[in-house]
Amino acid sequence: MPRALSVKVPTSSLIALLEDKIATIKTAIADYPRAKAQYKEDVKAYKKSVLNLALAKIASNPEVLFDNDSLDVSTSYRNDVQITLDKDLFELPEMPEQPEDPNRKEWIGRDHTTKLSVLEKTLAVLKLTNQEEVSASTYNSVMELL
Repeated sequence: MPRALSVKVPTSSLIALLEDKIATIKTAIADYPRAKAQYKEDVKAYKKSVLNLALAKIASNPEVLFDNDSLDVSTSYRNDVQITLDKDLFELPEMPEQPEDPNRKEWIGRDHTTKLSVLEKTLAVLKLTNQEEVSASTYNSVMELL
């Protein structure tokens, strides 16, 4: 008859993992405003380059745009003019990737909170324990947060 297997993980190694992850998240939070500002600048440059490509294509041979129905001009209810060009007319540059907010709130279990606060609470509880080892299920729960 097989025996039950009880796996234990040292509490100190789990605490070290949590501290490393918390430090990583805090660094990302500190860098986020700079990354967000850089993203806004990159989007501005992207829009300028797309506009320059579109203007060059329109100026180079405008008759092709009308012959192939590659150009659409319309107005909306707000009285703005929308010019739509077919993507096949030119190669678009790669759009910049928006940085992810490292301190955004998300649903973790039944709580709408940040990952940092959950990790800090978990770390505080682990530091309060006198046990030298925790069960594999506890380790697995913490690893899901990491």
